[in-house]
Amino acid sequence: MKVLINCCFLAVCFAPLVMASSNCHSNKLKCYEANVNELINDQIAVELKGQYTYLHLSYLFLQDFLYYPKVSKYFRKKADEELGHAEKFMTYQNQRGGTFKIEGITRKTNGKCSKVGSLKQGFACAKELEIEVTKALTKLLADVSNVTPVSNCSGVDMTIGNKDLLMGQSILFTANGSTKPLKLHPCSADLQFDKVEYVELAEMIAHDFLGHQLEDTKELANMEATLSRFNIENESLGSFLADKHFDL
Repeated sequence: MKVLINCCFLAVCFAPLVMASSNCHSNKLKCYEANVNELINDQIAVELKGQYTYLHLSYLFLQDFLYYPKVSKYFRKKADEELGHAEKFMTYQNQRGGTFKIEGITRKTNGKCSKVGSLKQGFACAKELEIEVTKALTKLLADVSNVTPVSNCSGVDMTIGNKDLLMGQSILFTANGSTKPLKLHPCSADLQFDKVEYVELAEMIAHDFLGHQLEDTKELANMEATLSRFNIENESLGSFLADKHFDL
């Protein structure tokens, strides 16, 4: 009976302390989580912009005056690839307990994509697009490797998304020279972090995305360079031959 009473006493006394500690850690996380959630959604928009651009190029080269069917299939494949990248980030956003949104997506219309009227211009547009995607991924990797908190933490609603999943992510927090998961840091109102790294997300970006970017960009640059070797008088012939011998 005494054991039962003691257990009940401990539960009553320490439960509020455990709850307070959990809320403290959750409040610390939300300062960084709001920023990461937005960063991932921004990258989803970048990937979907790539998909729209490649889809545009694919059907552009199916028109009767720009009919290059093999190149069209190539760009369609690239569009599907970009959609797959976007979906991978969406899946990750769901798995980690975040929230994603899709809005205002448009294809790339500036730079070398502002006017595409030839095969060479099409590959130049695609190359520029891939370089932009690489820059966006590189910046995302840098940002999630050292996340900065949002300026107004009190305005962040942690009821949006799955709190348990968000708290269970692979994140390393560095404070006072000690790097460890959030829940292993004694929590207090004045606890400040020197560095916050989303480990799993950073690894996914580096290995699943950036590893392919250099290869893809080089492939597009090679095609642009090959087509550039034909002068204006022979540009149509060069485009015809490029499409005819294009290896899918």
